[in-house]
Amino acid sequence: MILVLFLCLIIILIMLIVILLLLSTIRVKVKDFELSNKKHIEPNYEIIISLILLNKLKWISIRLNNAKMRKMYTKMHLERIDIKELEKNIKPSDIREIINIKPKLTHLNLKLKLGIEDVILTSYIVPIFCTFICIVLPHVTEKKNIGNIKYKIEPVYNQNMYHIKLGTIIEIKMINVLNSVYKIYKSKKEKTKAKNKIRVNKITDKISSLQS
Repeated sequence: MILVLFLCLIIILIMLIVILLLLSTIRVKVKDFELSNKKHIEPNYEIIISLILLNKLKWISIRLNNAKMRKMYTKMHLERIDIKELEKNIKPSDIREIINIKPKLTHLNLKLKLGIEDVILTSYIVPIFCTFICIVLPHVTEKKNIGNIKYKIEPVYNQNMYHIKLGTIIEIKMINVLNSVYKIYKSKKEKTKAKNKIRVNKITDKISSLQS
């Protein structure tokens, strides 16, 4: 009887966690990120990853900064990513599913100084960059958050330079993430089955030809 009650409690707990996840939103907040190729900047950024229930209640939160990221890198002994292997594993259908996650930008404070030694090239690149941002923003920002979006891009002439200051908040619905992950997993599983079936058929054909 005790074992049955224990199993019931575990099942209820798992169901509760699943429901909480489905009703949650992942919020990624980046604070005080700064990067430049002209001067040394001591990293002082902070990344806060939270799960928000019904866009109101924060029930899980993880804070990362430069020191923690370095510790994680050291402990995990991360190796360089094999680009060719990555290209083999990632298919166009996977990219489409990742896009379908539909991240939303709820806050943006971007200051960017950008320059190239060629003055004419700089005068073209900066407007192109601004145009790109203007095109992308309506697709990732809801109308209610337009007032939270601020960015300033300044051209710097006669030198190769970039200086970025960034603060942003991105939100992704957990149900969209789980749905995309499931579809990618299902697609890869079906492809693996198809490949295995082809291999089995080839082996069967070879055996049949030898027997005949």
